[in-house]
Amino acid sequence: KQWYKRRVAIPAGGMTRDDLFNINAGIAKNLAEACAKACPGAMLCIISNPVNSTVPIASEVYKKHGVYDPRKLFGVTTLDVVRANTFIAELKGTPVSETQCPVIGGHAGVTILPLLSQVEPS
Repeated sequence: KQWYKRRVAIPAGGMTRDDLFNINAGIAKNLAEACAKACPGAMLCIISNPVNSTVPIASEVYKKHGVYDPRKLFGVTTLDVVRANTFIAELKGTPVSETQCPVIGGHAGVTILPLLSQVEPS
């Protein structure tokens, strides 16, 4: 198999939060349409914010094309985890590379929730 038919990453950004949904939703939809046709079995990794909106859009596109597989559709929110790990490591005076903090919730402001009770090392 060709590598480009197995993994697809969809990044988009560089705009204000006001524009994120209006622009990135269309980008995610159009690229998901293309992927559903060209590489329907690929793992689809969506980095485009707001991830909690663009992933469901891609999901619906894949369902429409009959190729939806929840094991192959991902929203990538690494940025929030990296930010939380960095802030915590700075406060604790520990290396960022040894700091782990799970993050749940949305991707904007007060909806991002680092689970401070689960920080490693404690």
